[in-house]
Amino acid sequence: MKTLVSSFIFFLAPLLLFSQAAGNYIINQSNASVNYKEKKVFDNVNYDGDFGGQSQSYYSYKNYAQPEKDTVIVLETNVLMNVKADAYIAIFGISQVSEKIENCHEMINNRISGFLNSLQTIGINTEETYIDFISQVPVFEMEVEKKLFSKTYNEIPKGFEVKKNIHIKYKDAKLAEKLLVEAAKNEIYDIVKVDYIVNNNEVVYDSLRSCAIKLMNKKVKEYKKLGLKFEPTYNSVVENISTTFPLERYSRYAAFTDPSMNVFSKSGKYGNSNRGISLFYNKLPYNEFDLVINPVVVDPVVQFAFKLKQKFVLKKQ
Repeated sequence: MKTLVSSFIFFLAPLLLFSQAAGNYIINQSNASVNYKEKKVFDNVNYDGDFGGQSQSYYSYKNYAQPEKDTVIVLETNVLMNVKADAYIAIFGISQVSEKIENCHEMINNRISGFLNSLQTIGINTEETYIDFISQVPVFEMEVEKKLFSKTYNEIPKGFEVKKNIHIKYKDAKLAEKLLVEAAKNEIYDIVKVDYIVNNNEVVYDSLRSCAIKLMNKKVKEYKKLGLKFEPTYNSVVENISTTFPLERYSRYAAFTDPSMNVFSKSGKYGNSNRGISLFYNKLPYNEFDLVINPVVVDPVVQFAFKLKQKFVLKKQ
């Protein structure tokens, strides 16, 4: 028998993972609505052509890929873990307009100071905040210049606009609403986004890898009951990891109503109600996974996925 060869592909993630939850940022994203048939949990990986370009879809899941060669067997395991965030970073946007640049900075700094002072009453210290300077631009207005047969509109300087962002770190998710209230008291209404932070992600992947290996060994044992002899001349293993954050899982929706027109008289007028577009957290579906750890989730979570594929090139009988 030839030497057993194992090839591993490791995709190492940073020790500290973060992403964005719902905020005004997501409203402006054109891809907020997720198409499950197009969005894949894992990128396709080329296995030297022996995998036949297999891919996973939302409605059909295959943990066994039949390659072109009858002496090759490919087994696959997929594991998902839902992990709650260890901390959050909320980003608030603030702007100020004034005729003089000095007044701009003084007024915006007063609003920021009032907001930061109020945060101490809910247990957030100044050391857990950061002020990010964004822009300082002039503001123009239109001046009409009248001529005999025409009018000319000219832009003239009117004042200045200063924009800053306030970054706030907190660990208790229940503080989010209190942050919004305190911000509004200081005329700060724009919440840009909320970052979800997970510490020690390598511990998560170690746990996922261990579960995937156990599942793979179980599948090999079950296939042996069919009379297959797993004495390969060649054996390769490929793993792939994926992390999905709450920002990627918010979808748009509009309330559906079907009003009956029979209740209106022929002379009456029908006024259509304004049904605005909203968002909801739509976690990754579980169809693609052999095992889901912490499957029941109420609040948005970071979803870690682990795929393990093993290829066996068997001896000719």
